[in-house]
Amino acid sequence: MNITDYTSGPWKAKDQWGYIKIHSKDEGVCAVHGLGVNSQANARLISSAPDLLQVVEDYVLLCDLHDYVGAVPDAARAALRKAKGEV
Repeated sequence: MNITDYTSGPWKAKDQWGYIKIHSKDEGVCAVHGLGVNSQANARLISSAPDLLQVVEDYVLLCDLHDYVGAVPDAARAALRKAKGEV
């Protein structure tokens, strides 16, 4: 998967009839079933994915430019590889 293959953000979460719809301004992204506390939290996390991805990409770029090493940069690189489908 190319990292740009996902639906462009921002994404928003909206309660529907018994589920939460995650959508961009142009299309639906996914649905979280249920309306409980866990479902609401999951929907918030999913809808923030494009923003979080951008932050991780920027952080990894900064680490690479300044040769930062350590557990946190390694974790950010691993998360980015996961988002890209490389793991």
